Amino acid sequence: MPTAKPDSNLDIAIYKNGWEHINDELKLLDQRIRKQIQVQHSLQGNMQFNQFKGLLITAEEIESLLNYSDLHENERHELNSLNDLIAYMEHSIQSRIQKSMANGVFLPLEYLTRAFDLNHFEANCLLLCLAVECDRKYEKLYSYLQDDVNCKYPTIDLALKLLCNNQTERVAARLSFTHSSPLMKYLMQNDDQAYENGTRLFNRLQLDRRLVHFFHNPLEIDPLLHTYTRFCTPARPLEPLLLDHDIQQRLRTWWERVLIAPNARQPLAVLTGPSGCGKCFQVQHLCSYFQTPLFIIDLAQMPVVEIEFQRSLVNIVRECLLSNAVPCFRHFDTILTDISINNKSIEDFDSKKAGRIADFMEALKELSAPLFILSSTSFKQPDFTISFSQNKTDFKLPNEMARKELWEIFSKEYTMAVDVDWGQMASKFRFSPGQIKNALLQAYESGFGRSDGEGRITLEELHASCFAQGRHYLGKTAAKINTVYTWQELILPTDTVELLMMACNQMKNRHIVFGKWGFEKRLAYGRGLSMLFSGLPGTGKTMAAQVIAKELNLELYRIDLAQVVSKYIGETEKNLRHVFQEAESSNAILFFDEADALFGKRSQVKDSHDRYANIEIAYLLQKVEEYDGISILATNLSKNLDDAFVRRITFIIEFPFPDAEYRKKIWISMFPAQTPLHSEIDFDFLSRRFELAGGNIKNIVLSAAFLAAEACDSIHMSHILRATKYEYQKIGRVLLREDLGEYYYEL
Repeated sequence: MPTAKPDSNLDIAIYKNGWEHINDELKLLDQRIRKQIQVQHSLQGNMQFNQFKGLLITAEEIESLLNYSDLHENERHELNSLNDLIAYMEHSIQSRIQKSMANGVFLPLEYLTRAFDLNHFEANCLLLCLAVECDRKYEKLYSYLQDDVNCKYPTIDLALKLLCNNQTERVAARLSFTHSSPLMKYLMQNDDQAYENGTRLFNRLQLDRRLVHFFHNPLEIDPLLHTYTRFCTPARPLEPLLLDHDIQQRLRTWWERVLIAPNARQPLAVLTGPSGCGKCFQVQHLCSYFQTPLFIIDLAQMPVVEIEFQRSLVNIVRECLLSNAVPCFRHFDTILTDISINNKSIEDFDSKKAGRIADFMEALKELSAPLFILSSTSFKQPDFTISFSQNKTDFKLPNEMARKELWEIFSKEYTMAVDVDWGQMASKFRFSPGQIKNALLQAYESGFGRSDGEGRITLEELHASCFAQGRHYLGKTAAKINTVYTWQELILPTDTVELLMMACNQMKNRHIVFGKWGFEKRLAYGRGLSMLFSGLPGTGKTMAAQVIAKELNLELYRIDLAQVVSKYIGETEKNLRHVFQEAESSNAILFFDEADALFGKRSQVKDSHDRYANIEIAYLLQKVEEYDGISILATNLSKNLDDAFVRRITFIIEFPFPDAEYRKKIWISMFPAQTPLHSEIDFDFLSRRFELAGGNIKNIVLSAAFLAAEACDSIHMSHILRATKYEYQKIGRVLLREDLGEYYYEL
């Protein structure tokens, strides 16, 4: 049958907006409905209209709804005329669409057709469902056509009848209603419930609510995704890149090459590195450069229930297609299991999360734009290379000099209460750019409650906010030690104190030596600070560790050996790996007390237990040398340590047993200034007669204070001597009469 065509000389008007186009499409739909009614009447013959057909809907009412009273051709020519009219209207609409699109007019219906690669039949199905949302008259029309007043939405059967001209077209069109078709997967509500005793032909077709909102506001993002997504437009201003300009250039070159390459696979960029090191910021700059919208998805916040996770992936892909945005998936490592040291294949992922990865990859195949996956940890990738053209980039934490510059740049937005050595901050806290910004912001906000109202950041607030940046679980295997001691309270020989100060200064000046002077390039590892404190119990090793932590304003954690050492093969190494991993993120000082119990001399291999014990020690040596922070190991006898281990220690500091001179200083320093001391206290006698370490003296002083408090008296010599007697009994020594001398009767 010939198709009517418009006059070629007729000037085709462009659509003013999308609704003008939809209005034309609805007029065309009216003619399709009119044609179907004519077909149904022809099939019924000239029999009297059944009064129950459509219940209360009559043919006269249908005629008034269609409002085409000017069509009065003979009945035998009516169908042919309707076909000619439909063909003419289709041709006219397509001509206006092409001209409108060429003039930059946004037509939502045509945009959806192209974005989801819909065929002509599927695009008309979309309009069939949209009609109900535009005008309620179509509820009655659909009810009449389907002979059911309760069936107010189109069904698959009605779509086939209205939009297909013959049986061959109907069979081919059924493929558009499979679960994997774009029409059903992204645009229609997932409602497979057919009418009772009905077939799939009676399945209702209804637009997903997201698509209804799209027609009214194409720029709005699906509100169901707001909890774990963020949309960035190219026009959004960005702060300049401060680091890794070479990475940005490589990403731009990769993007340009994959887009112009013939038959190129879908481009995928995998960016790995510590949280806050700028992975997402690099992607934002890349999309801004290519003027492409960016859709950032936080996988850590997505639903955990499997069916909800899969549905969310579908919604995300749909949103990317609707907005023509590039998807960027953050925290990809949250859907992975812990990777073992000898990671070799996808078998390192557990079955549940491996299934999620498979769903994830399958969903992304629907997109053609570049994809971005961000992960805090490196991982053995699933078989991405089969379906994607992959680019992998590893991000590192900035070095000391770069961190110093970042502290200086970001701190310009705030007012500091005191001058801060940003180089020392860079040396102590191995922070990413994001962590530095967050630390300054948190320190500023923590001062809102101060009464001065000046908004200045104090050094204490800054350090507290820095500690808060380290997300760790050291508390499971270590105990945090409050640092209360200062250099003045540390009674040690001058040489020992000088070594401790030298160690602190090394940490403070890392940014100069490793960064400014270039030593970082000469050392692949071993840039951390390790110290070995050797001395008898009570000689001040733990106190010295606290003094260092207080001097450097760092947290101090005492490693609980009972939680680390395990009799089971491989468990000790696993626990040690956990300790050092958590310490890296917390910037804490690791204090291994009584380290010789863990790091003893490596034995000769006589059986399998010796072999595995040596493996544990070798692994520990490796982790201590790799650790970039401060590790302190205290031992009662340094000779118990392995020689290979000692070679890897930065500072070996001996804590001698105090002589009478230092014991007197320790006795005096143990009493706070406000303590009521009797004038008869003989510190010379105490330091000369009782050869005790600082730890024992501390116990005696504390016991004497409680004895005096019980007696409601100041501390007398008798209180100290009684406490000394108890301490001697505790350590297995006997207090002799000659030890007490002239104070014997004080007991």
